[in-house]
Amino acid sequence: MKVFTLTLFAIFGLLSARGLAAQGTESFFAEAGLRAGVDAERGINLVSYELFGEIDMDWSWNLSDSLRLNLNIETAIGGLYGESEHAVYGRMAPIAKLHLGDSPVTIVLSSGPSFYSKDTYDDYDIGGHFEFTTSVGLNWSFDDAWAASYRFQHTSNANLTEPNPGLDMHTVSIAYTF
Repeated sequence: MKVFTLTLFAIFGLLSARGLAAQGTESFFAEAGLRAGVDAERGINLVSYELFGEIDMDWSWNLSDSLRLNLNIETAIGGLYGESEHAVYGRMAPIAKLHLGDSPVTIVLSSGPSFYSKDTYDDYDIGGHFEFTTSVGLNWSFDDAWAASYRFQHTSNANLTEPNPGLDMHTVSIAYTF
């Protein structure tokens, strides 16, 4: 029931984001969407759901005739579920997107701090409440207004506390682009 409720709120947020984010012809967001993930570990069973927004910083560099780098800020709030445990998390991080000419596919890299309300899932301890989340992946703009992505995501406390097993996840998302 909690997953269903979170999903409904996330869908409502995504559908209303365009109207809330619009500021004349400009938008505060570059993207807003939903992301879901499953753990890449064999010994645990965790699932994540999040609502994310990419704040448009209007920072862009042409590295060559066919390469452009955009740098924005990504924020997210979500839930991590599994092993009979539930947690809420939030994160904010710079996100770099490397555009390859006119291709609808971009390479995405993000890394920054995250905070989890719970750090133990049954016998699996992710290593503390304060973590760093790094992801790398591909973003596909399949329409003028929509994009889908895959990311491999690693969350770890960077050896600030013991233990530090980290958490690896495969994530997919759908986003509205402004």
